[in-house]
Amino acid sequence: MNTEIIETALINLKVGLRKYENLISKLHNVNVATDRDFQRQYNDFFKMNRRTPEFYSCYFSLLETSKNKEISFEQILNHIYSKTNRIEASFSSKMLSIIKPIYPVWDKYVLQNLELKAPYTYSKNRIEKTINLYSEINKWYESFIQTNEAIEMIEKFDLRYPNSNITNIKKIDLIIWQIR
Repeated sequence: MNTEIIETALINLKVGLRKYENLISKLHNVNVATDRDFQRQYNDFFKMNRRTPEFYSCYFSLLETSKNKEISFEQILNHIYSKTNRIEASFSSKMLSIIKPIYPVWDKYVLQNLELKAPYTYSKNRIEKTINLYSEINKWYESFIQTNEAIEMIEKFDLRYPNSNITNIKKIDLIIWQIR
């Protein structure tokens, strides 16, 4: 990724970083299953729009009951699927990344920047393929975080936002998320 693109991404993520840090600070201080302010901020940050009230209830109840437990992407994905009959890869990864900020987000921009493709909607074994693809995303981050390019990105992030208290994975994640 070229330096100019990274610099632009760093500038553009200022508001998003504040929103993210606000969500993290509230996560363990409110009941996210019932706190509408938290839910609105979460929806705004993660662009979780146009879902049914049943979906939101399922989602935020799971987030509330899981925020202090060990949980995996697979467990979140399967739980949401069992309750809604929807395979929500992106929102499952977003929940995991809020609970455990050492995990990256799956979204269309991340897939695009990593040159990965989501399983087709009607593909056979879609859940299994989705879980495997998220594993690939994680492996990419684990490998990339050790490169000079990632180290430089983290250094630039830290210079621009010295008081941020987020993981290096999340720093890279936020930068990649901004590159569109």
